[in-house]
Amino acid sequence: MAQQVTYRVMIGGQTASSRLQESTCQLLALQVELTMDGVGGRCLLELSGATTTLHADDAVSVELSAGENPQRVFTGKVETVRIGAASQQVVASDGLVVLARLELEAAYESVQVGFIVRDILQQAGLTPGKVETGPQLTAYALHRGPRALRHLQELTALAGAELYTDDQGMVHFAAPQPGPAEHTFQYAQDVRSLELQAAPPLYDSIEVWGEGAASTQGADKYYWLVTDLTGVNGKAAVNASGQVTPGSTGQRPRYVSRGAIRSGEAARDMAAAQMKRVVARWLRGHLEVGETPGVEPGKLVRIEGLPADHSAATLLQGGRLPRVRRVRHTLDRQRGFITRLDFCNGDTDRQGQVVGRAELAHRGIAYPGGTAGAAAAGQRLSGSGAGVAHLGVGRTIVR
Repeated sequence: MAQQVTYRVMIGGQTASSRLQESTCQLLALQVELTMDGVGGRCLLELSGATTTLHADDAVSVELSAGENPQRVFTGKVETVRIGAASQQVVASDGLVVLARLELEAAYESVQVGFIVRDILQQAGLTPGKVETGPQLTAYALHRGPRALRHLQELTALAGAELYTDDQGMVHFAAPQPGPAEHTFQYAQDVRSLELQAAPPLYDSIEVWGEGAASTQGADKYYWLVTDLTGVNGKAAVNASGQVTPGSTGQRPRYVSRGAIRSGEAARDMAAAQMKRVVARWLRGHLEVGETPGVEPGKLVRIEGLPADHSAATLLQGGRLPRVRRVRHTLDRQRGFITRLDFCNGDTDRQGQVVGRAELAHRGIAYPGGTAGAAAAGQRLSGSGAGVAHLGVGRTIVR
């Protein structure tokens, strides 16, 4: 039986809550998103009434739960407020948008990537979470033009890390980690919509080339230009089962040149980290479930109870687990509290892929047969896997 949804939104000194005694305004609709892509997470709010005064940079926090105690799912600040006749629509963003506006100038010598990341976050006034150490850099410079967010994205390539914020507003610069799934969902009980796609990389190995003579002539000769770059070279390969082998080259290598890499050790570290990040993106698609406020980007999920002959079960063989890149919580009067987990970049339904009729009906989009027919189709397709469509090699869509 579904539990009672509870929520608490605190914004600019106002509170919209499922507990009437602490609520000063009414929440009409809510969507919260945390992501590893784009310019960070955002929150879309619609509040009843147009008398409450809200301003840009007002603090925003959102808590959701399917039980008695809501838990934090978003921390950020107001970006824009649109005032209508009887409601206000608010857009809030997390700390990454600050980095997208900030220009910095700095020079570093003999530091690790993680040191630069922490320095950038400190200058932006943001709180760092988990920050990977990354390879050692002999010299590195930040210059105006690219914003701080772009500099951090370049550093993720060096360290094989991902950049995102969590529900508390902390900024993480973290590499994907192996391990057991943090969240488990039952196919027949929890899954509302599922799409999985096998997306192995176009290359099976990476070869990193740096610059300088630090590896052969000493650290103080990092700025020398040499014709033999074998001393600043690193390799790593991945096999069909997703295992990364440092020091190896496959049949389809990708070659990367980075002037910031000035030692063989840094080149080897970057190659291995890059291939591990590729493996973490091997499965793409999305999973839509009921209220699940505790999921964050970077977490691994497991889907249990799939029939043995289900195509998705084949994709998940060998213990392969989808890794969350984006979390979206939606709370409205039509569908209640829904959590969507994306394992790929961007909205799958905005990339020309098939969207189930039931999902269109939930969004209020009409199609032949009417909304009622779509809802009925959604009930049929939400069962034990009867509505399975196969589109292309290794791709499964379940509605």
